[in-house]
Amino acid sequence: MSRVMVVLAGIVAVTFAFAPACGQGDADAALLLFVSNRTGNADIFLAGSDGKKAVNLTNNKAEDTYPAWSPDGKKIAFTSDRNGAPQLYLMDADGGNVKRLTDHDGVDRAPSWSPDGKKIVFCRHLEGNPEILVMSADGTGATNLTKLDAYDADPAWSPDGKKIAFASNRGDQGFDVFVMDPDGGNLKKITENPNPFGYIYPAWTPDSKKLAHTDLGENALHIFLSDAATGKRASLTKAPGLNTQGAFAPDGKRFAFLQVDADKEQNPVGNLLVMNADGTMTKEVLKREVPIEGGRPAWKPN
Repeated sequence: MSRVMVVLAGIVAVTFAFAPACGQGDADAALLLFVSNRTGNADIFLAGSDGKKAVNLTNNKAEDTYPAWSPDGKKIAFTSDRNGAPQLYLMDADGGNVKRLTDHDGVDRAPSWSPDGKKIVFCRHLEGNPEILVMSADGTGATNLTKLDAYDADPAWSPDGKKIAFASNRGDQGFDVFVMDPDGGNLKKITENPNPFGYIYPAWTPDSKKLAHTDLGENALHIFLSDAATGKRASLTKAPGLNTQGAFAPDGKRFAFLQVDADKEQNPVGNLLVMNADGTMTKEVLKREVPIEGGRPAWKPN
């Protein structure tokens, strides 16, 4: 979502105090997609979870963001403005064979795959009214699932394929997490603490039972973990700042997320962090080079 960063200035302090780094060895062998502006624009990189030996997969002067692995790890869906308005594209895991998936006058972003790899859910902005759409993985048959005059964005397909989570400001003075069936039915509100700042970005645990999301905590925007059935929540992050755009590793043991630097109110960039899924052992992987809009990391499927 597009947000105004000035609202964060009064609630964020710049002090980073991290626990010892996550363990080395097999843990760092896991592959992670991340977005970096180190080339002067946003590109999608592939690296180990330690951020080292990063390979630029897009290497394009456009803004390439919102990477999402296909369930088999062979393809990556992403958003790019290389041909005008941001649209959805598909590339091989090595960055080759780029194909455009959507082509229209609006803005498409934030793709998320169905577990069987046959469909992609995403956010489409048309005339200031973002909606959640689903289409076949080849870009055909796009269908609007939300159809409401509200800000619906940041979709995430559950690993068991039964639900789609998304953020919306419908009926409240802020954003909450909602879930629905893949056809748009059985809408359910999960959170009861409207977040006026946005940056919700729901992320499922691998067992599809809980959702990580950003919410207003004590003097900061933290990532919380909410039960998809009961709504009961617990805090995952504790450091000051804006904590957002999280993603669980496929085994559920680790969690990658972004944290914004409070002194960057315009065109904010953030840090990429990896921690244990229980909120312990936080490691700073990248510092001040990840764009907050579209910078969500993505673990390669097992």
